[in-house]
Amino acid sequence: MNTTQSLIQALGSPDGTQRRHAALALGAQRDASVVGPLVERIRVEADSCVREDLTWAIVQHADQAEAALTDLLASQEPGDRRTAAHVLSKVANPEHFDRVRPLVADEHPDVAIKAYRAAANTGGDAAVEALAARLGDGDLLQRDALSNAFATIGAASTGALVAALSSDRVETREHAAEALGHMGEDAAGAVEALEAAAGDADASVRLTAAASLGQLGEGAAASLGRLSASDDAVVARIAASYLA
Repeated sequence: MNTTQSLIQALGSPDGTQRRHAALALGAQRDASVVGPLVERIRVEADSCVREDLTWAIVQHADQAEAALTDLLASQEPGDRRTAAHVLSKVANPEHFDRVRPLVADEHPDVAIKAYRAAANTGGDAAVEALAARLGDGDLLQRDALSNAFATIGAASTGALVAALSSDRVETREHAAEALGHMGEDAAGAVEALEAAAGDADASVRLTAAASLGQLGEGAAASLGRLSASDDAVVARIAASYLA
């Protein structure tokens, strides 16, 4: 048995450290025959540390692994789709965007979370529309992942998020305001819209909009000054805290 075969066999070891070492060693090899075993192992690997090492190893063989990863994107198993989206987010090849984009709408939160990052990393500006359609969906972890995706894309996300501040759905408006704040100064073009959102009929939207304005830098100072005199005492306190 040669070294490569021994390493492939070690991917199935009951010892996690041995599996990690095997994954890293196989990633460093310039041998396309290791791709299949790496992909098959990551599909069943339960240890998160080993999974990350397997991810790294597959990324080192991204061209050879492309077909297998594409197949996993279309799998009926959510775990397969999640794995493929995660690996492709690390590859960050724009040619993969059209294949990743449908997973942004996946009904399984774990798949969607990985797809948000993959879409941002592969599609950039082109991913904004698909990502914006998920505003307000899921739990805090899922919403934070989406906000991170918008921040990765940067200023090009601003227009869609500003538009979402006018949504009929409270969850969408609140999340859009939060995402703009998370973008920081990249969302400088949203100052006026966030000031208006600080007068929203829903208290959660008002407070989130005021807090987000405070994260946009000096360009939001005038808006914060006006909001510090708001009839909503909580909004006024939030705005004033950023001016102190």
